[in-house]
Amino acid sequence: MVEEGQPQAGGKRRWRRAAAPGGAGERSGEVVGDLAAPPSESSIAVPPPPGPPIAPEQRLARLAFAERYVSDLKRLQDRHDLLASARWLDSHCHLESILARTWRGGGKPQVTEHEPLVGLPELVSSWPPGLDGCICNCAFRRPSKPGFPPEWAWIESNLSHFEPSSPISDKLWFTIGIHPHDADNWDDVAERVVRRLGAHPKCVGIGECGIDFFKHDKSEAEKQVRVFRAQAKLAVELGKALVVHARLVTPENEDMCLRVLEEAVPQDHPIHIHCFGDSLEHARQLIERWPRLRIGFTGAITFRDRASKSGGKPSSKAKGKGGVEEKKGEEHCRELVQGLPLERLLIETDGPYMCPEPFRGQTAHPGHVHRVAERIADWHARPLSEVMAATRQSTRV
Repeated sequence: MVEEGQPQAGGKRRWRRAAAPGGAGERSGEVVGDLAAPPSESSIAVPPPPGPPIAPEQRLARLAFAERYVSDLKRLQDRHDLLASARWLDSHCHLESILARTWRGGGKPQVTEHEPLVGLPELVSSWPPGLDGCICNCAFRRPSKPGFPPEWAWIESNLSHFEPSSPISDKLWFTIGIHPHDADNWDDVAERVVRRLGAHPKCVGIGECGIDFFKHDKSEAEKQVRVFRAQAKLAVELGKALVVHARLVTPENEDMCLRVLEEAVPQDHPIHIHCFGDSLEHARQLIERWPRLRIGFTGAITFRDRASKSGGKPSSKAKGKGGVEEKKGEEHCRELVQGLPLERLLIETDGPYMCPEPFRGQTAHPGHVHRVAERIADWHARPLSEVMAATRQSTRV
């Protein structure tokens, strides 16, 4: 899905972090440190955002949060099963929501009091050295939050970062499409935009698009399927990977999704089934039908089951629209990951959502995606470098 040159030569890992600016477009000084010696409290610059000065306790909270992140990168570097030459990639995230905090948890104190607002260059500079970058999904024509530009407007205004002249362009790719939550906004104008942006050399996929019957009821099936089919055909026409959002819940809906894909997508076409959570049987049907199809897993696979409010056994199901029940939980995730070949998996954050443990509840970003790989390595009983190599190779399929 992402084609590029050879991985960088191995060597001593370095941690490079630009001091967090007050907001997008502002630039502060830079802190460069060695992962083998995490920055001390005095060496991490966390300047205040524009406006009234932040309280001392908030500054300390941000400093502590930054140190937790650096400590995690140090822990990663110290793993005996991660080669210095290892490379990996976040195959699915939403940079607009990561940077602007337009996701549903972006206004919670856990986020606003600990995480300074940063611009895209500063975010990229905070990533671990083995991370080759991310694929940013731009799948909403409507705003994620009132008063903020939608993902489509965001990519248009930030394309300069994806151009060869940008110092961070080698870390960035994107996809363009319409999410099933935004299916009402698919029309002739939307198709023209997807065609135009889909022709950009850094666009590697169409989507995320698909079917969601967890947050939507079956009365919307005809509309969702029509929009999904149109984008699937467009991906084939443009020679781009198809990025699929499928939250299907029932075997009947899984069959519906399978039929759409069979009608629109040739067997040799690349497909990314993002944030998979449906049945193992369905996943196996998909990988058997399409050799270049890959199944993506997010930070959700790192979550530990929480006890119910009544103190009983954790629930293994989530309730959606109209009372439909969806399998969830550690046991279901383990069954899926262990039941599929490593060579057919992708790692993703779907940032800002589902930040992996131990950062759950914070803003997920590509610098956390190694935590997903580590859980896969545990459940497959494979060295972490093998997981990194297999999933990195799968982004090139």
